[in-house]
Amino acid sequence: MDFNSRFGFSVIELIAVLGLMGLLLAIAFPAWNKLLSSYQLDSSARRVQTELQNIKMRAAAENLGFQFAYSAGSPNYTLQRNGVFLVTKPLTDGVTIGQSGTVSFSPRGTAGGNRVRLRNSQGGCKHVVVSATGRIRICRPSACTGDC
Repeated sequence: MDFNSRFGFSVIELIAVLGLMGLLLAIAFPAWNKLLSSYQLDSSARRVQTELQNIKMRAAAENLGFQFAYSAGSPNYTLQRNGVFLVTKPLTDGVTIGQSGTVSFSPRGTAGGNRVRLRNSQGGCKHVVVSATGRIRICRPSACTGDC
């Protein structure tokens, strides 16, 4: 057995690798934060779109009017049936609603056209637009105060 051969890494090599990993992490962290915030906004927009589709179908199936109510600055929205409160549901963390309003669906599938304006903590925004015919779509406006 040769005890003069070295196995493993020296302390200097370990410190150099850990320092390099720390530097790369410090560079990547701000970009990761922005990416995570963007994913949260996308997730909330899809959640709202799905919820609107569900209550549109429930309105037709139950032959009753359904409403999707939301308040400016709130991270939650409320579902109502014929104006009676059903449930309050949250958006994804870091996402809030930009403007108050209500989207109503009739039993025939038509809607009181409106848009749900969503904002994240990084200043990004998306709109979930409901037309009078009941079509529901997601769009990204050029400016958060404008329409798309």
